[in-house]
Formats: sequence, structure tokens, C-alpha cells
Amino acid sequence: MRFPTSNVPIFPLSAVLFPDGVLSLKIFETRYLDMVSRCLKQDVPFGVCMIVDGHEVGKAASCYQIGTLAKIINWGQTADGVLEIEAMGCQRFKMLDNQTSKQELITANIQLLADIPSIPVPDELVTLTGMLRNVLSKNKHADAIDDKQFHDANWVGYRLTEVLPMESVIRQRLLEIDDPIERLHMILGLFTNRQ
Repeated sequence: MRFPTSNVPIFPLSAVLFPDGVLSLKIFETRYLDMVSRCLKQDVPFGVCMIVDGHEVGKAASCYQIGTLAKIINWGQTADGVLEIEAMGCQRFKMLDNQTSKQELITANIQLLADIPSIPVPDELVTLTGMLRNVLSKNKHADAIDDKQFHDANWVGYRLTEVLPMESVIRQRLLEIDDPIERLHMILGLFTNRQ
């Protein structure tokens, strides 16, 4: 799938979205209602970037440059009129430049970061796969996961970063790492240091 790289709407969050991760959002600000409407009509994703300074609501926040494109996969409205969406993380990107509209919506020109090829989890890191299986087995959707994904170092690293307790800035750093084996070593180091 080809993604647009110019004038991409950016949703600043206090969380990090990873490729293949799912994000649930409640949308009530006009700028984001307009953004969601445009994304649905044009069948295009929006960018999710973690906030460096500022807040999710109100004035546009400043964000980290590395984020993830998010494709809306489901949407609905609550009884009180709040729009709820689910978005799937697609591809990592780097913001090259950005501008803020009068409505405080950030749009950016982005560079897509190359998809990372599937690399097997090395033997010395296979304990992380077991840890992930254990955590996900408590999740009702774990049965739907293809077993092959547990052998993909990139997928395992992303999912562990989503489920393990850690500070958001560490999640952001793990998103920015291009090498999936380096990411797994960093996760193992974080986990080992907590013992």
C-alpha cells in the first residue's frame, strides 16, 4: 500500500503507536473530527507522534519526529455523540517539516522509514518470546495470532514494548530503533535490570 508523504495530519499523543498495534481514540475536538472525516473519505492514514511538550487537548503540542502512520479500521459514535475510532499502526515515518493550522491541527511532510524485513528471534533472546506468549495468553485475542509472528524479532519487540510496563520515552526510543535485534537486547536489558 502506498502512503501519502505530504500534508499528512498529525495526532500528537502521550502514547506511542507501533506498526501492527491498535489504538483506540475518543474524538471530540473539531480539528480531529475534521481530520478523521478527511481520512475516511480519502482512505488515507494520519500520523501518530508522541508529545514532547504540550497536551493532547488545546494548542498544538510539539512532538517527536519519529512516529507511525495509523489507518482507521473501525469507527462509531457513543450515545452522547463522541466519535470513537480504532486505528492500526502501519509504517514508521520521520517528520521532515510541519505546519499548524488556525484550528491547531498539525500537518507534516514526512519520510517513510523502510519496512524492516522479518528476522528470526536469536536463540539467546528466545526467553523474550516466551515472556510475550505468557502475557498475550491472558488476552482473549491471543488465539488469533499466527504462530509465525512469534519468530519475527521485529513483531516480538513491538508487542513487548506495548505490553511491558515502561516509561513512554523508553517506548519512543524503542520505536526509533531500526535494528529489531538491538531493540530486543534493549528490552531484555530493561527487564533484567528490574529483577
